[in-house]
Amino acid sequence: MNTNDLDRAAITVRKTHVFHVGRARGQRIESVLGRLWVTIDGDPRDIVLDPGEGFCVDRDADVRVSALRADARFVLLRPAAGC
Repeated sequence: MNTNDLDRAAITVRKTHVFHVGRARGQRIESVLGRLWVTIDGDPRDIVLDPGEGFCVDRDADVRVSALRADARFVLLRPAAGC
C-alpha cells in the first residue's frame, strides 16, 4: 500500500476530542501523525502510539482514541492480518 493511500484514509482526532471506534476486536490502529492514547473499556493498559506504531485490538470492547499534546491522525485497518 502506498503511504499516500494511508494519509487519505487517515482519521483526524483533535487534541480535545475522543474518537469512538466501537467494538473493534481484530482491527489495527496505526498512528500516522502525532501521539495517540488508546483506551479499551475494562482494560487497565495505557496504550500510547507514536507515528509508525500500531496496536491490534485484542478485546471485544469499545475503544477510544485520543490525541496527546496536539492533533493526531491514524488509520483503522480491518480486518488486520496477524491481530
